[in-house]
Amino acid sequence: MSRDDEIIIDLVTACHLILDFTKGMDKYSFIADAKTQSSVLYQIIILGEAVNRLSKTLIDSHPQIPVRQIKGMGNRVTHEYKEVDTDIIWDAIQKDVPSLLAILENL
Repeated sequence: MSRDDEIIIDLVTACHLILDFTKGMDKYSFIADAKTQSSVLYQIIILGEAVNRLSKTLIDSHPQIPVRQIKGMGNRVTHEYKEVDTDIIWDAIQKDVPSLLAILENL
């Protein structure tokens, strides 16, 4: 198994965990649940770190992977953790994570 394959498995796993952690929740229950927020934010950090490890070849051959956006959100959660907007995180859980998961599972 190649290094990129291992990283893609890490990305898929992080996406699944985010979706599992928030299954059955609405935005308001997510905002009120510090444990779930913490778990999701950790997985977002993993997503950001993992895409940093993807090869340039894989990134160039799969422009549908939003690498820049994933890195940006991971960096924001890591370095500007006091300014994380739970509304933005919730929107990402609802829209971006399922979309990313679909892209990754097709690789």
